[in-house]
Amino acid sequence: MIALLAKLSAKEKRIVHSMQLLGDSTRFKMFKLLSSNQELCVSEMASQLDISPSAVSQHFKSFEMLGLVTKKRTGQKICYIFSDDELVTELRELTKL
Repeated sequence: MIALLAKLSAKEKRIVHSMQLLGDSTRFKMFKLLSSNQELCVSEMASQLDISPSAVSQHFKSFEMLGLVTKKRTGQKICYIFSDDELVTELRELTKL
């Protein structure tokens, strides 16, 4: 059993990292907020969560690194949308309450 756990596929490692990412309550709230919108800009999310825009950007950097979101610049605003990805679909379904 231990040997099996030591050899995770790339997909399994990505799932583990995604779960760790969503284990943080702020990032979980961010994920849920984005799930209920088509896209969300950093300033809007910061206002809704009562945190700084720079904190939102730092958290979204982690989402970007895992390929869960993509960044879209509209003038001075930076907005995020979910990537068209099977893992994103599964996570959105899992976190639906």
